Amino acid sequence: MPFEKEQDIVDELSKFLLDTMTVARPSKVPERFASVDSLQTLYDHLIALREILYAASNGDMSTRIAFKGFIGGALKTLQANLKHMTWQTKMVASGDFTQRVEFIGEFSQAFNAMVMQLDQTLKEVARKDAELSGANEDLLKEIKIRKQTEADLRESEEAFRRMAITDSLTGLYNRGHFNQLAENEINRVLRYSRPLSVIMFDIDFFKRVNDTYGHAVGDMVLMMVANTTKAQLRAADIFARYGGEEFIVFLPETYAAGAAAIAEKLRRSIETADVQGENYLIAITASFGVNDYLEKTDSKPHDRILSEFISKADEALYKSKNAGRNRVTVYAAGG
Repeated sequence: MPFEKEQDIVDELSKFLLDTMTVARPSKVPERFASVDSLQTLYDHLIALREILYAASNGDMSTRIAFKGFIGGALKTLQANLKHMTWQTKMVASGDFTQRVEFIGEFSQAFNAMVMQLDQTLKEVARKDAELSGANEDLLKEIKIRKQTEADLRESEEAFRRMAITDSLTGLYNRGHFNQLAENEINRVLRYSRPLSVIMFDIDFFKRVNDTYGHAVGDMVLMMVANTTKAQLRAADIFARYGGEEFIVFLPETYAAGAAAIAEKLRRSIETADVQGENYLIAITASFGVNDYLEKTDSKPHDRILSEFISKADEALYKSKNAGRNRVTVYAAGG
């Protein structure tokens, strides 16, 4: 019947158009409808629409929209908006958090909320970073101050230690510190049976120098003698100002003969090292006493042995004084 035939045509066209919109690979316009221009145009538009939507779903916004009309205009607007949103996303990624999307409903709200939250988070991070940088800077300053304070304290402690163990005028060990070092040396010598000599000497007629030229010149004489002597001693030797114009030297690993040779060398050096001022020239000499006799016994404490060891050198020194000064005398037991 004619109606049924028309219905078949409508059904066939409806299925063809539905397949064009839904199947992955739609067929072309059936041969018997090829002469219908409007159908071919509709088919071409649907295929173009499929391609545009497929490209957009894969992020390609460059597909050219050829057909006109309401749908073409709507697609062009959508494509332009998506391109603009892509640009806005890039701007956000570069740090511009002022971008806002004004279309696509809920997506716009979500996108804008994300951008605002990101902006707030980064600002909070920047604030925390600034606070941390400030705290680090304060900490570094505090560490620097503490280090400087510690260095100053160490320097002060070292200065006080030097003051406690050295003679302020000559820079040599003072008597108290010399006694500590001498006790250690005596203990070592007694334990290992090693040789040890001591030289004691003082400046001849030193009181006359002070009375004639004053104490400032006397100090110059003391410093000259200290420097002249120190320059000729070994690093292992223990040299100190023992008191007033009197000096003492411990010579480890040295017997009396070697110590006497050193004392004679020091005597000649002091004798030739004049002290000269603007209107005066002072010739200085010194008298020396040498001893290497160390009583090795368990019946006496070590400090007593040390005292007697030094006393014997002092005894030899006074023999040099009594013999006319400016000479070296070696202690001889029983002599």
